[in-house]
Amino acid sequence: MFKLTGVLLLLWFLYFIREVFPPFIVGGIIAYLLLPVVNSFSTTFKCRPGLAVAVIYVSILGLIIGTSGWFGQSIIEQFTALAAQRNEIVVSLVQQLSDSFHWQIDVEKTAQELTSSLEQNVGTPEEILHIGGLLSKSLLAVLVCVVSSIYLIIDSRRVGLFCLRFIPKKNHEMVIKLSSQMNIMLSKYVRGQLLLIALMSCVAYGILHFWLHIKYALLIAILSGFLEIIPVLGPFFAISIATIVGVAQLGVGVAIKIILGYWVARLIEDYVIVPRFIGHAVELHPLAIIFAVLCGEVMAGALGMLIAIPVAASIKEILDFLYPADGSQPGSKSNLPSHDSELARATTTKLDAVKPESVKPESLKNESESITVASENPEPGK
Repeated sequence: MFKLTGVLLLLWFLYFIREVFPPFIVGGIIAYLLLPVVNSFSTTFKCRPGLAVAVIYVSILGLIIGTSGWFGQSIIEQFTALAAQRNEIVVSLVQQLSDSFHWQIDVEKTAQELTSSLEQNVGTPEEILHIGGLLSKSLLAVLVCVVSSIYLIIDSRRVGLFCLRFIPKKNHEMVIKLSSQMNIMLSKYVRGQLLLIALMSCVAYGILHFWLHIKYALLIAILSGFLEIIPVLGPFFAISIATIVGVAQLGVGVAIKIILGYWVARLIEDYVIVPRFIGHAVELHPLAIIFAVLCGEVMAGALGMLIAIPVAASIKEILDFLYPADGSQPGSKSNLPSHDSELARATTTKLDAVKPESVKPESLKNESESITVASENPEPGK
């Protein structure tokens, strides 16, 4: 009864301070992404992890400053122009649709209603910029993200050992094996998402700027790339935004070209890039993906949508591990994919690292005493 009360109080306290968690969650995601890079850097150049972290963070800072200087001004100008001309774009869109399909509607009134509805659901550009300003000025949150990611990288081994303290020793091997499976899956997912964001941004920019010569191509292309993070719904939103802006500028005829270009890019991505270079790291049903994304949005907004798929995939990995489809025992070798040599190497390495610690000093002492007694009392005939 006392333990149950303590758990309930702890859950209530965590819910009460839930607004504190986002910077630490983002810091954990950054640490998870950079930990393999830090380990590889420190191993290659034979340096301490702290020095590797410093070099990598300075390099990332320089990359962010350079990218902002190269593309930042164009993105800001395009966003400002798009926000200032939003009413004209909606009016032009409604006019193009009315002329093409011979609709008898009041163009000005319909455009005004659409603009008002959009601003109520999404927010005005001024509000979006205000939110962005608040986020950029929240130095404490940024500082917490950076500092927590640095500490999690440097003390990653201690964090792992601390978590193992709350698990019975007999389950250590099973937990390490399960964490290895989840680590391989999440690493593939993150690498794949980063590659798809960059690839889709470049392809969308080529379609919109070089082929169709649409204004605001850079802004729409970058947005299309980041919408790849949201499965199923993200590509639909990307095509919709590009089509609306394109139709407002060039007429209804350009909609077919935009949809065709995005559709071909999506086919190449799904049937060439993903299977050959990335692999299907997250084996979730589309309905499960949509449900997870919507739950993440309700629970934690944009951050929840960002981490919904990895969390759902981790839950599926745990369920598959504990309740295998073939009916074998949880944690047995049959639960590990035989074709994944990377997973086998990771699991073997982690288990080898734990086994020496799992041997009790008493057992070594008893074994030594038995060997001594056997040597003092040899069997007859020897």
